[in-house]
Amino acid sequence: MKVGIALGGGGAKGLAHIGVLKVLEAHGIVPDLVAGTSIGALIGALYLLRGDIHAVEAYALGFENSNLYPHLVPRPSSSGIISEKRIQAFLHGIFGSQRIEDLDRPFFCPAADIRSGREVMFGRGSLQQAVRASISVPVIFKPVRLRRSYLVDGGLLNPVPVDVLKKNGSGFTIAVNVITPRPLRPRRLNKANVKEKLLLARLDNYLSRKLVSGRPDREPNVIETFLATMEFMQQKLIAARLRNDAPDATIHVETADFKFFEFYRPAAIIRRGEAAARREIDDVLESLRRRQAAEKRDG
Repeated sequence: MKVGIALGGGGAKGLAHIGVLKVLEAHGIVPDLVAGTSIGALIGALYLLRGDIHAVEAYALGFENSNLYPHLVPRPSSSGIISEKRIQAFLHGIFGSQRIEDLDRPFFCPAADIRSGREVMFGRGSLQQAVRASISVPVIFKPVRLRRSYLVDGGLLNPVPVDVLKKNGSGFTIAVNVITPRPLRPRRLNKANVKEKLLLARLDNYLSRKLVSGRPDREPNVIETFLATMEFMQQKLIAARLRNDAPDATIHVETADFKFFEFYRPAAIIRRGEAAARREIDDVLESLRRRQAAEKRDG
């Protein structure tokens, strides 16, 4: 029986997928198919490309110092805030000319066509292009042009892509959701700490300076408000899609105390994923055993 895992979107919160995959592998669950949306696409692609979740963890832990921020320098344009040249260089450094069909296991990631409103599901072709399209959070990143389509974050339509796994032969499907309800937190009044200065809080500070309206209570800036709104919408969409196309097991990672851009906290976010997976692992294993027994009985 093939096992598939669907990794949902959520910005830095998606680093929790690494912790979940570590726990699953430690209990003998190694997915045969992987699907991911947005950050889930990036983590899933890295996992299959490197073939070792511990290598992916080691790479992500480098975000705490300085190996991500230089690629996410603000360069505002009419279609996105982050420098397109830098993000392409970042992804090319990871994926190069790798093609999806040459990975050792099937990989899928969705994007949304803002012209037609339709989902575009990548299952072959350039891995770099597929991940770049799936992570294209509107306003933050420039849309990806593919022929006549302009593609943005797949989470707008398919935030935890369970369906594509079932369509491609997954007999047991695990969904990992990292978007959980959170309030908008007040803007911090203190200066950024050393790690934040090295990493994405530099971006956060830039957005604060440029986009906060200037009220004394430091109301959320435009980007924070936009990202929080996306999360609220995706919470409802995730709940609906997981009801209508239910996976065999779901791991919800509580991430209310992490922000979208907090890539400088990888260790804490990965540990949160591990903790969530450990809480659910007995139920996941029991569901898998029941499904395997049923398949053997019916087969």
